Amino acid sequence: MRRFISDLFLLICVIGLAYYFRDPLSHAWSQFMMRSFPCSQPIAYSIGDFDTRFGISKETFLKDIQRAESIWETPVKKELFVYKPDSALKINLIYDDRQTATQKLQKLGIIIHDDQSTYNTLKAKYDVQTKQIQNLKASYAVASVSYQSRQTAYNNEVESLNKRGRVTQDIYDRLAQEKKDLDQLSVKLSEQEGVINAHVDVLNALVEVINRLARSLNLKAVQYNETGAIRGGEFEEGEYVTDVSGNRINIYQFDDQTKLIRVLTHELGHALGLDHIDNPKAIMYRLNNGVNEALTDGDLAELKRQCQMK
Repeated sequence: MRRFISDLFLLICVIGLAYYFRDPLSHAWSQFMMRSFPCSQPIAYSIGDFDTRFGISKETFLKDIQRAESIWETPVKKELFVYKPDSALKINLIYDDRQTATQKLQKLGIIIHDDQSTYNTLKAKYDVQTKQIQNLKASYAVASVSYQSRQTAYNNEVESLNKRGRVTQDIYDRLAQEKKDLDQLSVKLSEQEGVINAHVDVLNALVEVINRLARSLNLKAVQYNETGAIRGGEFEEGEYVTDVSGNRINIYQFDDQTKLIRVLTHELGHALGLDHIDNPKAIMYRLNNGVNEALTDGDLAELKRQCQMK
């Protein structure tokens, strides 16, 4: 009887531990199956975090993911991925300063391509924007000093007159007009601040995209100061993450639908277990500077090798 109770207790402990660590165990099992029997079962994915500020719907995002998976599946005529709500592999759309900068420039009519011409154009716009801000700040500084001087003189005179206790009508009218003029100047200064801040926002967007292009194009260029942390240069539009908590794909930035599908295709390639390829035209090249929406021979060869296909 004691042995039975002891075995039962041990069984309950094992079941409890298995339940408590079910997610890490499930992830470990999934990794084992992928390594031992690659591509034997389609990888199930679902949509995780989804930020609507990208301006696309979940339905559109899912269709783009499905187009990305078909780029891998069609050449080998095999289902490699399948959408299943609440499945372990989460594909997240995460909005940060990368996409903010892209959209801000697009609203200004600036078309962004991952090429040297765009980089040169944005650098020229950066120089123009910098000079405009310098001129605006200089003008603001002069106006601000003038305002502060007049405001101080006004306050001193009002304080002095209050101590005297008597004010003629002429002085009263003059001070009332000066107060009105000072209020109008204050409004103008606030408007100037708004204009300067708007120009600075555009400058920051230019900085973000210029630095991204410099890294994407592998240019030996001077890095402009960034408002955020400096990131690595390898396919920074997205990333495939695998750790003890599971697998996930994070998408951070895209210029248009073509770029979104391409970055999704790249990260799905990592989900299949593929590494980077040293071919700028390849989907699995470390930088997202290609324009093709089909696998190169190198991509296809790596896929067949990984999936043990002939």
